[in-house]
Amino acid sequence: MTFTYEPALLEYMQKKGKNTIVVEEVTINNSDIEITELHIHLIDDKRAEEFISKKRYRSTATDAGRVLLPPFKLKYDDVITFGLKSFLGFKYVTYKGIKV
Repeated sequence: MTFTYEPALLEYMQKKGKNTIVVEEVTINNSDIEITELHIHLIDDKRAEEFISKKRYRSTATDAGRVLLPPFKLKYDDVITFGLKSFLGFKYVTYKGIKV
């Protein structure tokens, strides 16, 4: 598995001083519907250590930092690409190559 970063995300990571991306699964369970999505975001080193020690996330080193992956099984492509998008001034990390 290879991780790639789009240039806009690398620039944003340097600007914010964060080099760790975490992949979290978020489930919303309503009485009529259940939705499961991936929430991928940047975290600082202190929070990264909490994910590793308390939540048992596994750390994978990359050229630009590290990626924390959950302990349960997700479907990964050979190449995973992270990018950066902006909507109404809010920036968020995008991904390709990970499926629930």
